[in-house]
Amino acid sequence: MVAGIFCFLILGVVGVYFMVDELMNMNQLPLVGQKILVIPIKGEITMEGCSGSFLTGVPACARVDDIKRKLEYADSSSEIKAVILDINSGGGGVSASRELMEAVRDTQKPVVARIGEVGASGAYYAASAADWVIAYQDSMTGSIGVIMTLQHYYGLYGKLGINVTVIKSGDSKDLGSPYRPIREEEKDELKHLVDKIYDDFISDVAVNRNLSYSYTKNLSDGSIYLGSEARDYGLVDQLGDMDDAVDKAKELGEIVGEPDIVRVVERKRTLFDVFNFGSILDIYQNL
Repeated sequence: MVAGIFCFLILGVVGVYFMVDELMNMNQLPLVGQKILVIPIKGEITMEGCSGSFLTGVPACARVDDIKRKLEYADSSSEIKAVILDINSGGGGVSASRELMEAVRDTQKPVVARIGEVGASGAYYAASAADWVIAYQDSMTGSIGVIMTLQHYYGLYGKLGINVTVIKSGDSKDLGSPYRPIREEEKDELKHLVDKIYDDFISDVAVNRNLSYSYTKNLSDGSIYLGSEARDYGLVDQLGDMDDAVDKAKELGEIVGEPDIVRVVERKRTLFDVFNFGSILDIYQNL
């Protein structure tokens, strides 16, 4: 009887071996340490973060420090072979977008940027640093440019009889003040700042996409391009969806078989965050 049980176990092990071998040959079995990390970049790109949706509690923005921490985790993990950035964002602050772009560019693991409905301005800035960029045919992307908006209240204040007195040291200390008309030399000063940021934007995209500066500048008038146009212009590499992004990440990450897709799910904001105790939950969840 013991011999019979032993033979049964041997046959079972052999059967499992051949079954696993067949599944591996069919590329249907996720292997240990063959993971792709999907990181969402949704909403405004920001340094400070934002409150969660009232109904869901999920943050409606992309906080740069959070994304950088996930990219660093991907680099440090031997199990993660590639990263997909799942982008649906119209951009964000200048410094936040640039810092995110640099983080993507510095990531050692292969990075595929997948643009959904929109990946424009600062969001495209970040995507351009990926190893491969995929967009839908009708995705809205591009919008390479910089804008500064100043609001002025002095006309309304005058009608309401409100006077504002400004005491300053230095002619430019109240540059862009909403309480008085802007002077032409002040416009020139702000335009110089905008142009410098714009030049950096163009230069980085040109390097990231292996394009010439002059060619990239011709595309960088703030225009929004559909995914199909962006591919023709060299701003994206491929038209496709998330499945195509996974296939490309598999290729770049040299993954054998079907990968294990690890999707980052944003933690819901709670009353702990309202009272600034959210970091305690972040530490707990990262253990």
